[in-house]
Amino acid sequence: MQKREAQFTTKFQKWLKYEWDKEPSAYFELKVSRGTSLPFSDVKDHQVSNLLLKKVIHKFSDALRWGTLFDVILCTGKGYVVIQYYRLRNKEFFIIPIKVWLKEKATSDRKSLTEDRARELSGSYFLK
Repeated sequence: MQKREAQFTTKFQKWLKYEWDKEPSAYFELKVSRGTSLPFSDVKDHQVSNLLLKKVIHKFSDALRWGTLFDVILCTGKGYVVIQYYRLRNKEFFIIPIKVWLKEKATSDRKSLTEDRARELSGSYFLK
């Protein structure tokens, strides 16, 4: 599963660079589901807490071989859960605001989010 998420992360970063125009900074937690739904429990409590932050400061490691673009970054933005349902084997994915994710988790009769419901909550996005 981690290999699939790593592959999706690489593709999503490229998509984000050229296609994202909703806001200048945001936080994303990426998930890949092997089945027809993603358990709400797959987004851990500490990930939810971090996605709810209004401001994030990150210090990049100076030990990287290739160097860094800069030392510190300050981001102010919204958090999102990004889901790719791998079984579809296509380039479609869903970007759900964390507050929408939490509301769905609290009100759903299910313990997981189906692909169809994710589409209703966010609309579809496609990798190129």
